[in-house]
Amino acid sequence: MASLNEIDQEIVRELVKNGRLSNRDLGAIVGLSPNAAGARVQKLVERGVITGFHAAIDHSALGRPIEASIDLWQNIPRDTEALSRVVADDDRITECFHPTGPVDYRLRVRVASPEDLNDLLYRLRAEGDSRQTDSRLILERVQA
Repeated sequence: MASLNEIDQEIVRELVKNGRLSNRDLGAIVGLSPNAAGARVQKLVERGVITGFHAAIDHSALGRPIEASIDLWQNIPRDTEALSRVVADDDRITECFHPTGPVDYRLRVRVASPEDLNDLLYRLRAEGDSRQTDSRLILERVQA
């Protein structure tokens, strides 16, 4: 956050923790009036520093208590569009990215049961042009 001054950095940190803070509460935390805090947030949005406000979801309450990470290797030649269709269509997949290293894609998923995870793995192989997957259950999430 080198291009932001200290107050803007603090605003960003507070909004990451709680994106629903009112301008009044945010201003009280960072030492600004509610109007000044709101104006700062609006400028951060306009500059593209803040790209959206998101809800934190309790996946267990939605019936998907199991979180897993899946490393995926595609067939060669790769059909990235096939995987993109599965990712866009399947709400069990919460994140998908193409990292450096030997793996083609890494996915984060939320599933209802081990059987549900197995079903997703079969779908990735059948419809996502996957030749191999390596999945791991996430036992604990450590806050950064």
